[in-house]
Amino acid sequence: MRSFLRWAGSKRKLLPKLSQFFEPKYPVYVEPFAGSAALFFHLQPERAVLGDLNGSLISALSGIRDHPTEIFRRLAKIPRTPEEYYKIRRQFNDERSDPITNAAYFIYLNRNSFNGLWRTDSSGRYNVPYGGEKSGATPTLETLTLCGEALKGADLRHADFRATLKAAIRPDAFVYLDPPYFADQKRVFVEYGEKQFCNDDLLDLLQLLNQIDQAGAAFVFTYRDDRQIRRHCARWRVKRNRVMRNVGGFRGSRRVHSEIIVSNVPGD
Repeated sequence: MRSFLRWAGSKRKLLPKLSQFFEPKYPVYVEPFAGSAALFFHLQPERAVLGDLNGSLISALSGIRDHPTEIFRRLAKIPRTPEEYYKIRRQFNDERSDPITNAAYFIYLNRNSFNGLWRTDSSGRYNVPYGGEKSGATPTLETLTLCGEALKGADLRHADFRATLKAAIRPDAFVYLDPPYFADQKRVFVEYGEKQFCNDDLLDLLQLLNQIDQAGAAFVFTYRDDRQIRRHCARWRVKRNRVMRNVGGFRGSRRVHSEIIVSNVPGD
């Protein structure tokens, strides 16, 4: 099953590799940086905890879980034009509608924005320009319904990753961590929230890996290849992966980057 969302930095192409770490003996799936929740929808665990600092994202996931048909009907009525896009963007930023409309607006903006990005300014206002149908087709009713069914067993939390992890770490948990990349204190085009993931957050996350491991839980952590992370994670499995990424979201800025997959799950 694919997620109904597009997301900058999504590990969709890595799903076959990432899913190899998951085992049924870990009945609770935990993802504190949910984003599009691509791995969650791929695995479809019966029980999960999905957290994110993006409250609009968590509201959209809740809406799809509870009202997929109503959201689809609202979404299907919105024309895919630049004029309508900027109208919806303004309404999304300035007006608080009912949960179904807000979820439909969120999905519409995600599917019509430039490169499918989700980015806000320092005031928390969504500001990605129109990208058109290059971001993919509007999700079908079948897709939204299936995603909604998968979310039935999920505890959705609008929370910082620290709070999500501290509340969810347990011996039978499988934790997937895919945080935003730390960008040396600079806001970059692909930043998707008003609070940027910074070096202090990364250091806290590395310490939480120790706690996850000591609790007997399994984890998989994906990040750009970084010497500091390699040193900290030397006791666990570290695999390098070469990927093509857009720097700043522009086609002409595609570069091959080295990323790593770190896990305490035994294996080759």
